[in-house]
Amino acid sequence: MDSRAGVAIAWLERWQIPLYLLALVAGAAIGLTAPATAPAFEQTINPVLIALLYATFLSVPLTRLGQALRNGRFLAGLLVLNFALVPVLVYGLSRFVAHDQALLLGVLLVLLTPCIDYVIVFSGLAVLGREVGDT
Repeated sequence: MDSRAGVAIAWLERWQIPLYLLALVAGAAIGLTAPATAPAFEQTINPVLIALLYATFLSVPLTRLGQALRNGRFLAGLLVLNFALVPVLVYGLSRFVAHDQALLLGVLLVLLTPCIDYVIVFSGLAVLGREVGDT
């Protein structure tokens, strides 16, 4: 890998959360001040999600998966987080939409189902691929 690319990747990883927050604020600002730009930005959703998923999957250290599965503290933390803390947090957050059953179901699916956002994206891409193949 080129040393400049390595430096850029290290910088992006170091500042990932502030960059995401900045992107969210910028998106909200653009959406609120220039709503007519929505159709143009809507066309960029799938390509940006594809790039983000690709980058995410590239950073998963699959060679250390076996080591992680043998780490008792890691597995205990994972189990406590996924089956004790997250359900309590989701219950609290879901109370804001409990009056609407459809919205409640959507919130519960997104917050409780691992990687549901990836499933939605990949399903959308599969449908798009099928539509392209049908023409």
